[in-house]
Amino acid sequence: MELVLATAFLIIPVSLLLMSLPILAEYRSVGDASAREAVRACAVAPDPWSGQENSEQIARRIIMERGLTPVGAAIEIDCAEAWKPGGTVTASVSLEVPAIRIVGIGDIGKVTVTRTYVERVEPHRSEPRE
Repeated sequence: MELVLATAFLIIPVSLLLMSLPILAEYRSVGDASAREAVRACAVAPDPWSGQENSEQIARRIIMERGLTPVGAAIEIDCAEAWKPGGTVTASVSLEVPAIRIVGIGDIGKVTVTRTYVERVEPHRSEPRE
């Protein structure tokens, strides 16, 4: 009898949690990739306005191409404000992901995964014209 209770209350929840860890790692990987590529697109852009637009599109495309459906995604890129030769730009991607995913039943809870990258704009480039 005790073995049945131990299985029900200890082993099953722990195994469900362990099966959810790869899902969390995949969402972290998506956040890393989208933030990294977005900040690079901003840093190499010819001007801050096109850099802002291109970097947001790239971040969204990477999230969608991975085939993941985050509950919520927030993309913050300071390209238009911080872009200047020698300056640094930052991209931050936050994804709300399921805390535990039980196959066939559904998701339980939410966890927010935030990944941030900073990159320096080339210091020897000219200022853009408005």
